[in-house]
Parts: sequence; C-alpha cells; structure tokens
Amino acid sequence: MQRVNLPSEWVERARVFLTDAERHLGEGHYWLTCFEAQQAAEFYVKSLLIALTGVYPYTHDIVELLDTLASVGVSIPDEMRIYGDVLTPHYTMARYPGRKPFTYDKGRGERCLEGAKKIASWVEKIADP
Repeated sequence: MQRVNLPSEWVERARVFLTDAERHLGEGHYWLTCFEAQQAAEFYVKSLLIALTGVYPYTHDIVELLDTLASVGVSIPDEMRIYGDVLTPHYTMARYPGRKPFTYDKGRGERCLEGAKKIASWVEKIADP
C-alpha cells in the first residue's frame, strides 16, 4: 500500500488519549486508562478509514471498524482483531460505575494500554510503510 496522510486532528486526539491513558495508569485510575486506550485505538482506526475513504461508520466497535478497513482492501492481522475485542467494551463499561463482570485493576489497565499502542503502531505503519 502506498503512503497515506492520516488526518492530523484525529491523530492528535488519539495521541492525547494514549498519553492520558499512560498517566492515568500510573495514577491508579485503571477504569480511565481502559476508556482512554479504547478511544485512542478507535481514533487511530477511524483516522485510517478517513484517509482511505473519506468516511467512517458511526460505531465505537473497533472490530467493526477493522472489518470496514478489510472491506476496502486492508489486510487485518488477527492480533489487531483480538486487541479490538479487548478494548471495545471499555467505551461503555468504564464510564459507568456499578456492577461489572470484572474489576478494573492494574493488569487490565496495562493490557488495554498495550492493545491501544499496538493498534496505533499498526495504523502508523500502514499509513507510512
């Protein structure tokens, strides 16, 4: 694939979400780390969709966004789908207090941050091979 220009406003926001997720992980705000990691990954994937097609679907489901990229010819590694599955639920669950099927702890925060970083790196590599 040839080089594509990712929309700077989208990438800037994605990077801010990643930076904030790292900071919140260190501060022990694990639920916020997971939410911001999800947002960073979502914004990175949407930035690639915008660069390639000019549009993106209205969804927060990262796997659905990856499927949309696949439909326009982008090869999606299984690893990215796994990270998407891990991150997507945190868009909703992290924002609302109450009963959850799991606990927001350091390990979960680290896994979410790692997934977001992997997706960010993958998108940037595709945009600038």
